[in-house]
Amino acid sequence: MISVLVADDHSIVREGLVRLLEADPEIKVCAQASDGRAVLEQTDRERPDVVILDITMPHLGGLETLERLRIVHPDVKVILLSVHGDPPFVQSAVTLGAEGYLLKNGPASEVVEAVRAVVRGGSYFSPPVAKEIVEQLRAPNRSLDPFASLSSREREVLYLIADGLSAREIGRQLTISAKTVEAHRTSLMRKLGLRKATELVRYALRHGLVTP
Repeated sequence: MISVLVADDHSIVREGLVRLLEADPEIKVCAQASDGRAVLEQTDRERPDVVILDITMPHLGGLETLERLRIVHPDVKVILLSVHGDPPFVQSAVTLGAEGYLLKNGPASEVVEAVRAVVRGGSYFSPPVAKEIVEQLRAPNRSLDPFASLSSREREVLYLIADGLSAREIGRQLTISAKTVEAHRTSLMRKLGLRKATELVRYALRHGLVTP
């Protein structure tokens, strides 16, 4: 049996993934989690073969959780799940060592295919994501973008700022204080060479983090 931990802060999505995976007689969902901290705790306890991680979760986001899993459980296969195949997030996922990256608007059959592929020692990326990876390889200078210097938490804050959320709303979603969000925003502006907070949204639009 292939044991899988499913992590998503939306219970409907999480339960749908569980039903989809357990319809396969060779896959067993050994644990579920709604935030990054719970993922680390459940992984310590259950030792799953595969962890499916939503990128945006409270406490610890998917990228931060992936970073920690790579340190404490390097043998666990990790598949990231997201609504967007944004170039910076794809690049970060690959750099941090994710074995797979699935888009939530992709076909349901991809989930089982991805789990089987990574357990066999391979990888699985949704077709639009795979295309983005190829483009990155063809244009290596893109990696010089200062976005690469951002921490995973700063990337999440940038994404949520671009999505129109206030510091208080971002703090609630990530379970951090509004002051911490403002500190991340200041750090973002410094690293990206921006002078005004409003320029963060324009930067995100230029780099495909959000659509106009």
